[in-house]
Amino acid sequence: MFTALFIIMTTRERTVDRYSLGPYNKKILYVFIIEFRKKNLRGGYSMNLRKFIFSKKLGRVTLTLLAVLLWGLSPGFTRGGNDGSPAAKKINWNQRVDKLLKVSQEGDIILTAVGDMIYNEEISHFTEPHYKNLYRIIRDARLSYGNLEMSLNEKPELQRSTYLFRMGRDFAWEIVKLGINMVSLANNHAFDYGTEGLKECMRILRTSGITYAGAGMNLARARAGSSERVQKTRFALLSFDSSPWVRWTNPNEPSIATVRAPRILLEKEDGTTEAMPAPLWGDVKAMEDAIILAKRNADIVIVAFHFHWASWSMADGIPNKVPPHQTPVIHRAIDAGADIIIGAGPHVLRGIEIYKGKPIFYSLGNFVYHWKTPEKIPPIIWERSDETSSGVIGSDPSLRGLDVREVCDSVLVRFTIRDKKIHRIELIPAITDDRGPHMGDPRLVNDKRGKEIIDYLQELSKPYGTKILYKEWYGVVEK
Repeated sequence: MFTALFIIMTTRERTVDRYSLGPYNKKILYVFIIEFRKKNLRGGYSMNLRKFIFSKKLGRVTLTLLAVLLWGLSPGFTRGGNDGSPAAKKINWNQRVDKLLKVSQEGDIILTAVGDMIYNEEISHFTEPHYKNLYRIIRDARLSYGNLEMSLNEKPELQRSTYLFRMGRDFAWEIVKLGINMVSLANNHAFDYGTEGLKECMRILRTSGITYAGAGMNLARARAGSSERVQKTRFALLSFDSSPWVRWTNPNEPSIATVRAPRILLEKEDGTTEAMPAPLWGDVKAMEDAIILAKRNADIVIVAFHFHWASWSMADGIPNKVPPHQTPVIHRAIDAGADIIIGAGPHVLRGIEIYKGKPIFYSLGNFVYHWKTPEKIPPIIWERSDETSSGVIGSDPSLRGLDVREVCDSVLVRFTIRDKKIHRIELIPAITDDRGPHMGDPRLVNDKRGKEIIDYLQELSKPYGTKILYKEWYGVVEK
């Protein structure tokens, strides 16, 4: 009973969905919250609630509703539970994943890669098969990479603007429990809490045993990246940020590695001018030098790029394509010695290219997407959908505050490394739920949705001549 009273007193309307109540009990809780707010009584929450419940006007109704609510809560009022498509639940995920993990042979090294990670709470403890088996694929790999688009620090007072994402130092263990042991830090959220926040984030990752790249105590160290040895194969991870508003840092202070691409004005034949991003030659050359050096000491060089050039294809009518200035830079990275390119930042899936036998993943989409759950995000963001140019989302009030479908789709990439070379590339389709108690959490999907994701990725990859085979429930990239 005390739990229910606490929730009624403290819960905001939109956060009711973070609890596994079922639709009927959620409606009851909504009634309590909304009516309680309408009373607007003085004397504190406890006093207000007591006056509200025992008011002459609503006393009998509220007591009845409270009794029903407490009865409905009795099975357990915990986050994470019963959402997910019925088709996904009926699939024997344990059997499927067991079969997937047995494909490799003795001596193979498994590397996995996921997209953007914005955490606000733990997910590794979920026991539902379509959640835990996705995480099991990550844990099975010797190396697992993700783009950490947030900060780990104990300095909330350093928050400098609104759209910042932070968890405390203990949250590093959640990342470890999930199976992620390699992260990139060169992104537009690296300096959300200033240089002190970046320094503490690096220290927390280091003491937690998580390899990171793209950040360092100076620019040279940030460019150098990190390396890991597995059996007789050495892997190097480098990370570069090429966001449109990348921070210009002092090379002798804590920095992130960058390939800056400021906009320049180009005069067209018709007399008009157009602003186009143009990578700086000095940054591109520094990137090449860092990759060449890494390749001297590593068998497999992984380079993570953060672009942040979002393309909300349904929301704003912008084609979901790679901006033209990015491809030449990525090709030069491979020419310098990179073996795998992983793009991050657009928060949507983008195509796959095989360039000189090396895979380029222009974006893997979102893996963990808790960006709408922090209480510090202002209410205005929930009205974003109403201001889209196309009106696709804003025209439907039931979708207010939700993302377009492309933002929810992602893939987990599973590399099989054999004899120090990439032998096989598998694409595991996944989604992040856009509503309910699992909002922003990644999970496996039913066969229909999974094939749609793989087919969509094939369509995005067609301009590069890449072929993706759909095998049973996941994709395989033809090299």
